[in-house]
Amino acid sequence: MPMERDAHEALLTELLNPEIEHSRKTEILQLVRADYVGVQNDFSELEKSNIHFKKNNDDLLQSNSMLFRQAGMLGREEEKEEEIVQQEFSETVTIEQLERRR
Repeated sequence: MPMERDAHEALLTELLNPEIEHSRKTEILQLVRADYVGVQNDFSELEKSNIHFKKNNDDLLQSNSMLFRQAGMLGREEEKEEEIVQQEFSETVTIEQLERRR
């Protein structure tokens, strides 16, 4: 886990002190280096995860699009079948049949 921003700033501020011992400067620089490496590793892992999630999202978008197209085609086919049944009835019905229904 990366160092807190305040802790990092405190180390850098301490490093600016001209009276600090050389061993302490070395220790601070090692801490900052270790933190930087950790941040780079975290960033790399997050970048890989982001790429993976984007690919999954693109795949899901494509699948959803295909499903919606299929659902739309099935809905149209059912509507066409209903229209055909309606047309057949209107073309075959006689006036006598309509009068009997009243």
